[in-house]
Amino acid sequence: MLDDRVVLIKKWAYGGSIFSEKIYRDLAVSSMVSGHKNFLKLLGCCLEFSYPVLVCEYAEVITRSLRGARCPIDPSLTWSMRIVIAKEIANALSYLHTEFSRTLIHKDIQPCQIFLNENGTAKLGEFCNCVFIPEGETYVQDDVVEGTYGYLDPNYASRGLVTEKTDVYSFGAFMFVLLTGRIPQPMFWKREDHLVEDPKRLSRLVKDGRFDKVVDKNMLVVEGRDIEQERLQIKAFLELSLRCIGRLGDVPNMTDVAKELKRIERLKSVPCLVKETV
Repeated sequence: MLDDRVVLIKKWAYGGSIFSEKIYRDLAVSSMVSGHKNFLKLLGCCLEFSYPVLVCEYAEVITRSLRGARCPIDPSLTWSMRIVIAKEIANALSYLHTEFSRTLIHKDIQPCQIFLNENGTAKLGEFCNCVFIPEGETYVQDDVVEGTYGYLDPNYASRGLVTEKTDVYSFGAFMFVLLTGRIPQPMFWKREDHLVEDPKRLSRLVKDGRFDKVVDKNMLVVEGRDIEQERLQIKAFLELSLRCIGRLGDVPNMTDVAKELKRIERLKSVPCLVKETV
């Protein structure tokens, strides 16, 4: 509590020069982006400990559990909520990539870095792995690969090259998690799931309305929902996620991803008009 206000305290359990650098990086980037509604707002920090302790606005992480849960996100999140989360986090990443003199790459997009406040606004947090790409360059070389297996861009994981596509790939994997409720596997998803290896099969399942073969059933329990609208949205959402991971067409940038998610959110079903005959 701070002045009768519930806050989120970020305190690191580790120390050393490497972690010290990460802590100060998290603090620096948090202060740079706090004015944007889709970043976890930094309220202040306490310097009375060995390392700074960050005080942030209160929000809850969208993961069901930070450790060991088979479901990587809160199963109570409805489909409409998941679209909004994806759209807002895409907006946040687009901001990182475009609003500074140098492109800022997050490098660790995954469910436990994403929060929801009491109003349902999605917030991106945890900036300890962020890196700037030098002006005039399109990539930066990492000596040590950082991030979360299952969400790592294969090009980054194998060569240490950090580009805008590093975040795009991770975001595509995150979209997959939002859609299916399944945990992505390191570097690829389980072949027996056929969720990445055969995009045409996925699109066909969605087109046929066989949501149970693709999506997290927990998100389709809202009464009075428009099934046709959901079919259109899920198909477009899935295709976009496959584009982000390089399995379907050209890989988009985060600004285009954010625009496309906004369009997907507005997709409406078209009433079927049947002409009566006498």
